[in-house]
Amino acid sequence: MDHLYFRPKQRSDWGASFQQHFPQQAAAAIAQANRWCEDKPVIWKGFEIDLGQPINWLYNPTGDKEFTWGINRFKHLRSLGTAYACTGDEKYAAKALEHILGWIDTQPCPRDLPAEELTYFQRPGPWRLLEAGLRLRQWIYAYHFFDESDSWNGEVKQRFLQSVKEHAWFLSTYKASIEINHSIMHMIGLLGAGLTFMSWEESEEWRSIAMKRLEECIRVQVLQDGVHSELTPHYHMVSLELFVDCAVMAKKRGLAFSEEYERIVAGMTRFASLMIRQDGSMAPFADSFANQPPDLNAAALYYDRPGLLLEDQLYEQFWTVGPEAIDRLLAAAAKSPEAATSQSQEALSQSTSTASGAGTLLGAHAQERLPFAFPAAGYYGLGDTEQQLIFDAAALGGPHGHADALSFEWCAYGEALFVDPGTYTYMENPWRRYFKSTSAHNTVLVDGQDQTPYLRTQRWGVPEAAVSLIAWRPDQQMICAEHDGYASRGVTHRRALWFLDSGEWVIYDRLTGTGEHTYQHRLHTRLLEWETQRLDTDNGALNDQTRPLEQPACYYAKGSGLANGSDPTSPLACEMLVFGPPELELDVEDSWESVHQMKMQPLKVLQGLLTTENAGAWFITVMKPSLGTQQLQTSEWSVSIGEHGHPVLSLNRDGQLAVFAMPE
Repeated sequence: MDHLYFRPKQRSDWGASFQQHFPQQAAAAIAQANRWCEDKPVIWKGFEIDLGQPINWLYNPTGDKEFTWGINRFKHLRSLGTAYACTGDEKYAAKALEHILGWIDTQPCPRDLPAEELTYFQRPGPWRLLEAGLRLRQWIYAYHFFDESDSWNGEVKQRFLQSVKEHAWFLSTYKASIEINHSIMHMIGLLGAGLTFMSWEESEEWRSIAMKRLEECIRVQVLQDGVHSELTPHYHMVSLELFVDCAVMAKKRGLAFSEEYERIVAGMTRFASLMIRQDGSMAPFADSFANQPPDLNAAALYYDRPGLLLEDQLYEQFWTVGPEAIDRLLAAAAKSPEAATSQSQEALSQSTSTASGAGTLLGAHAQERLPFAFPAAGYYGLGDTEQQLIFDAAALGGPHGHADALSFEWCAYGEALFVDPGTYTYMENPWRRYFKSTSAHNTVLVDGQDQTPYLRTQRWGVPEAAVSLIAWRPDQQMICAEHDGYASRGVTHRRALWFLDSGEWVIYDRLTGTGEHTYQHRLHTRLLEWETQRLDTDNGALNDQTRPLEQPACYYAKGSGLANGSDPTSPLACEMLVFGPPELELDVEDSWESVHQMKMQPLKVLQGLLTTENAGAWFITVMKPSLGTQQLQTSEWSVSIGEHGHPVLSLNRDGQLAVFAMPE
């Protein structure tokens, strides 16, 4: 009765199945478990840290609170449990119990502190609500892994179970705000305890509290189009997996969340499936990393939809759903991958059409599902099977947001060419500030200032930049938006973007304002070798509604030498035309991308720079990818002043004239 995932008699069978399905992960878990059994130093962000013997759960030589929080979540019990299930070696059960009892002996529950302190989300100690919830979740797994082993019996088992009850009491008594994703992690531990120990008198109340608050969390935290309100793909993915895992646990006991909960989860799944670059990695807007594809396996198993399967990460779900569910999903994927994908998309589109109002889910990869829109969140996608651009017209999104309004990511022919730089670190230092800054993103920097003032690592100042959608025309592959982050400087930034059937992109930036300002139009690219030259311009009148523009600047640039891509020998290149006022300069400088935490890789920044007095500024960029040969015909493009006194880009091709003007 008191086993939610598997019973002790099933443990060895599950272990054998895990080894059969995931031999590399089983070997890695055993190797990691052996390190713990041999009391070797912990590896953290590439550094070896000796926690002592017995472990000092408060020892932290890093200066980063994330280290203390991390070790007190007890995720390492998963490797010890996996090793025990696979081998039956009692040393793993004994070491897990040693760690848990050592923690219980040295970290008493802080019952005598004010509720305001206990619920403060940045509280540094091991009883922060987030750690209590995640630790309890891992302890529930440990109970399944080690129950009825030689070590886990009698008095020591009762001490463990008493601490489980204490954790559940703590989480049900001290309730923090439901507005951030931490609250999901508080409740998943409480729900796990309530659903596992069904015979306990307190369990019904724990289940009731947890499920009610999770319903509140998903309604408050997730926008109407299915995007988590923090507007950060990484934390959206984390929240989605947690919400799905809670639904999976409830289903095991014959319980269910509301239809609204299920509708929102389906919408979240759709958004997660679209925040994928052509190379399979996740678009790392805000505090995200592009170090691996989005893991939708929890949703794939929950919906029985192999089209969402990420097989390399499927092992993470094994101990939650069991070998039968894993076998069923893998068999369906192997039988007919394309049909499975189509079926998955059809089901999700039916589930999300009400939630998002954005139509159907059209393909297995992001470049096949374009264009797409999440208007409540502010994320939009344009392109075709060869190119993909995700446009950020989103709000800041809270502490995890970056000052990146109107930025974008662009992929072509399977590679990410112009990228968001990622996160690098959460520690307060100059690198944290840089990676969150406007300067680090594909947008326009004014007077060297961030769009929203930076205060510290997860604290923004005021005023906060607000983004407004001006036009969204999916049938024309066009979007236009503006933000007011520079209103205090008297400047408004509006950006329009078009994708042409012939493969070019047009990006039109207009900055209106008065006074002298310096503008930096910054594009961050993995193409590390650039050639630039200023071209002569001859802008005669195009028609009766235009007049010549006084000698605009025009630069041609070509980039190659793809770095950090899947194919370093690729001939993939990018050609660009950059138009601007006569004083525009174009240069190339160094920058950095962080695909993995605390690691950096080189980028180049193609920067348009100009300073104006008593006027606004404008930049018009035309870009097109190529596979070695020149594709962009510079003579076809020109700029003139339009009827509203603003620059207009014209394309004259094969006797046909196309005009690109900023939407008013």
